[in-house]
Amino acid sequence: MLFKLAVSCSETGENEPDNGTGGTVIRLGTGQFSTRVVDDDNLASEQVVDNISVFFTDPSSDDIVYSYVDVGFSTSGDYRVVSVPLEPADLGEKDIYVITNYDDFSVLEALTTITEMEQVRTPEIDKSNNLEAGQGFCMYGMLAGFDFTDTSAGSPIVNVERTCAKLRITLSFPGNPRLSADNSYLVAKAATYTYVMEETGNTLSPVDYFNFASETELTLSGTVFTGIAYVYEADELPQLYIYTHMNGSTEAQEFMTDLPLPERNYLYDLDVRIYEDIGTTRSGSDTGYRMEATVTAFDGNGNLQYINEY
Repeated sequence: MLFKLAVSCSETGENEPDNGTGGTVIRLGTGQFSTRVVDDDNLASEQVVDNISVFFTDPSSDDIVYSYVDVGFSTSGDYRVVSVPLEPADLGEKDIYVITNYDDFSVLEALTTITEMEQVRTPEIDKSNNLEAGQGFCMYGMLAGFDFTDTSAGSPIVNVERTCAKLRITLSFPGNPRLSADNSYLVAKAATYTYVMEETGNTLSPVDYFNFASETELTLSGTVFTGIAYVYEADELPQLYIYTHMNGSTEAQEFMTDLPLPERNYLYDLDVRIYEDIGTTRSGSDTGYRMEATVTAFDGNGNLQYINEY
């Protein structure tokens, strides 16, 4: 989900923290996925911000000159509001780095350079501990070269993006929507972690991938079945398995398709369709089933990236 962080050199206002000596107010807005229509099931739980850490460097410098780990914040309207005890003149021109929902504060407190930040990994998950929206996704963003002393510059905006991708699954049975009322999915080859900063050149080894421990039930919505999963950004293709009980059968039928490489903050619409094929053999009719899938990818700004057919 796309978040906006506005850092403004303004006077302390209503419902904003008062640091007693003035300073710089930071606003973190829980903005909606910008398409709104595309992500019509945007969940309030995806907007969770449990903690915020802010880092400043001189422009293009590797050295962190100011850091505020797990800085306190309040809520004002649609914003999370933070106050750091620095005047605009103290900050001057700076690059701004922001990490949210990262709970190992000792790791963040030990950072002295951006190179070290590039090595910070998101909290690990395993086959029994899938990413859950309500727990708060780890997010990262940065803004280069903002001049805090330029009063005409307005408030800088830092786009803070979640380090995971969202998979929105829709299953249907064209031609015979009653083929199955008992359907589930499982994601294989999901990454156990990623890196807080993106595009650092770090790659995961084969042992850093896992399969979900158990199938997740798909929920009936009209004539289709739906589900939502989240996976970390990674450089291996995950796989989607669909399990369905055709015509009330106790034995589940399995269908599998590769998924795209998951990119952080992307939304992948997975339209899965299962068709009933009835053929004729010498012994009579023969019923089989085939799966088709369409994957539509949107970036964090809601822009259509591609459509893949499987």
